[in-house]
Amino acid sequence: MKRPTGTLAGWLATTTPALLLCTAVSMPARAEATSTVRSGSGFAISRATNIVTNAHVVAQCKSLRVLLGTQQASARVLAMDADADLAVLQTSLSVPKTMAMRSSPALRLGESVIAFGFPLTGALSQGGNLTTGNVSALAGLRDDPRYIQVTAPVQPGNSGGPLLDGGGNVIGVITAKLDALAIAKRTGDVPQNVNFAVRADVLEGFLQAHKIPYDVAVMDQQLPVADVAEMAKQASVRIECSPSGVPISQPGTVRVSPQLESPFPPPETSGRPPVTSDAAQDQMVQQVELTAVRTPYPGTAPALRELEVTNRAPYSVLQITIGWLEGSAQQCPASRSVYRGTRELFVSLKSGQSGTTMGEFSEQAKYFCVLAAQFLPPGRHDEPSTSAQGAGAASPQDSSDANVSAPTR
Repeated sequence: MKRPTGTLAGWLATTTPALLLCTAVSMPARAEATSTVRSGSGFAISRATNIVTNAHVVAQCKSLRVLLGTQQASARVLAMDADADLAVLQTSLSVPKTMAMRSSPALRLGESVIAFGFPLTGALSQGGNLTTGNVSALAGLRDDPRYIQVTAPVQPGNSGGPLLDGGGNVIGVITAKLDALAIAKRTGDVPQNVNFAVRADVLEGFLQAHKIPYDVAVMDQQLPVADVAEMAKQASVRIECSPSGVPISQPGTVRVSPQLESPFPPPETSGRPPVTSDAAQDQMVQQVELTAVRTPYPGTAPALRELEVTNRAPYSVLQITIGWLEGSAQQCPASRSVYRGTRELFVSLKSGQSGTTMGEFSEQAKYFCVLAAQFLPPGRHDEPSTSAQGAGAASPQDSSDANVSAPTR
């Protein structure tokens, strides 16, 4: 694997996760659960009701819920494309307005844009948040033509929300932001408002491929931002995903920190050994291997670590959860409570691929384990894959610059 070069461009060329997906920070669904509830945004394109969002928002969800004001309803994945990072949900929720795709004129550099979504659930307004900015580039990272770059600020939870023009027409789907901390470590300067959205024409191609109807409109007038905000609020929804299938709590009752005591009585025992849940998924997580962990810039605090990852699982992996330990370790502990901390990292590796990712860890972190992974079946875009959250971990990896041995089984 090629090491980062001395320039920022070279580093971006060899490091996949310079982008941070804008899904919200995970929250425990209940006290004793190791699974998490994550949230994102979406918007209606038909009264059916079909909801557009990002694939990474709904990947491997066993339970999905959409919320609009005081209304809520369950949802299912109607179509999904991991490569385009797009998905469409179907729900019975009644949405008062739908959004139309901009057909013309062509998007221009410098145009005003409006982003709407539900970032930082539990901290910011549950009624949605709006930000404004401009089209700063007509391509994404490394000139990727599927994306546009915008200056409208986005936060975790904005993923899947609409990016609108001044007339309230959809010109993109908010997806990611530049990893400012990683870039700052490399350059000494913090990048500002470098955010990305999937282009509307990519979304249209996805909808056409799956024969999902949608409306188009011409940008023929500039509306007041407040009018566009009202349109976006009526058409946008918050999406909640439970990867483990643990029922999602009612609004306002999701606990951010676990209770000290479980509210559920201990189960009666029958004397028979328990059956392991999702054993196949646990085995897949063990096939996502850390092959090396390096500290490319010693002396920084927190330490920026470069991790080499190999995906030997049969499914594509989008994201991994890394746990770290301070002392010596021969095997990765099964209980997450043993780890001194965890970090979710974006990897996007197909089956058989290897790549690098970077993340900040404590200077005391010496050993690293893969605790969980988000998978998508290769070539299947019509339904989410089975959850592998909370699955077994791979063996610890030394954080020195030398390669480490294969995981101990």
